[in-house]
Amino acid sequence: MCELLTGNQGSVKSIPVPDLYSSHEEADSRITLHCMYASQQPTTERVIVRSPDSDVFLLLLSFSDAISKPLIFDTSSGNNRRQLNITDLA
Repeated sequence: MCELLTGNQGSVKSIPVPDLYSSHEEADSRITLHCMYASQQPTTERVIVRSPDSDVFLLLLSFSDAISKPLIFDTSSGNNRRQLNITDLA
């Protein structure tokens, strides 16, 4: 089960999110599901995914039209860190 973590004045609250349940074990495709969910939340301004995995980049690019907020891919290799705006690239 996935949970939504929220913080307020030093306390953290954990709320189960049944919409994010998936029996699929591959993290790459689960990340896309989480991005879609996050982009539908009214308080979300943008979605940022940090991963060194090029498969994640390609999945985000493929599903970017299903993500309704700006989507940023934060990646690094060694000491080089880059942020790619998937929304603009798609």
